[in-house]
Order: sequence, then structure tokens, then C-alpha cells
Amino acid sequence: MEIDEEKLSNQLMEIEYIRRELENYINVLNNLQVTQDNIARALDGLSSLKENSDVLLPYAQDIFIRGKVNELNDAIIGIGSNIFKSFSFKELKSKLENDFKEVSANISSIAQTIQVLQERGTKLEEEANKLYESYQNSLR
Repeated sequence: MEIDEEKLSNQLMEIEYIRRELENYINVLNNLQVTQDNIARALDGLSSLKENSDVLLPYAQDIFIRGKVNELNDAIIGIGSNIFKSFSFKELKSKLENDFKEVSANISSIAQTIQVLQERGTKLEEEANKLYESYQNSLR
């Protein structure tokens, strides 16, 4: 029995492609989970923040100053590319909740993609093993 070398070669290349894709998706998933944790901490911190609360204020890299919150009218947040925007606390909480939902949806989507890739990779490995085993049996 002859082995279909081209088919086996294609399967091995696809397995390697899937392996690399899985690594990429897992890295993205890990980054999204860190982002989700950061948003959750920010939401938790906002809910416990009150006027006259003691806080640490970032002053420079690795330098913080102790201070008190005098008013809770608005917050200025970075929205990317060194651009900052002022939000009321209500708007900020709503934005963070929406961001959390969006990140959670992305995590779910990527987790599903990872599962599909893993299933495809497993199936290809099984097929490649069968081809190789039939080749080994034909040599005996």
C-alpha cells in the first residue's frame, strides 16, 4: 500500500498552521482576560470611591502621592494615542460596563475559535497518524 505523501504533507502543514494560530489566539485571549480584570477592578474601585477618600495619585513613573478626593464630578481617562477625555462618573461607569461586556463577548468568541481549531487539529493528527500507520504496515 502506498502512502499518499502529498496528502500527509498537506496535513502536517495544516497541523503546524493550526498550532501557530492556536498560540496566537491563546495570547490574545490572555491579553483580553487581563483587560477584563483591569476593567473589573476599575468598576469595583469606582463603586467604593467617595468624597474625602484617601487615594494614591500617580505623579510620575513609580511615584505616587497620598491625597484625598475633594469632589467626584468627573474623571479624565486616556482613550488611546495620548488622547484624554473627561467623563462624568455616571458616564465613566457606563463606559466601563460596556467595555467589560464587549471584552467578555470577545473572550467568548475567541474561546469558541480556539475550540474549533483544537478539534480540527485533533482530527488532522488522527488522519495523519492513520496514514503513517498504514505506510508502516505496508513496509512489513
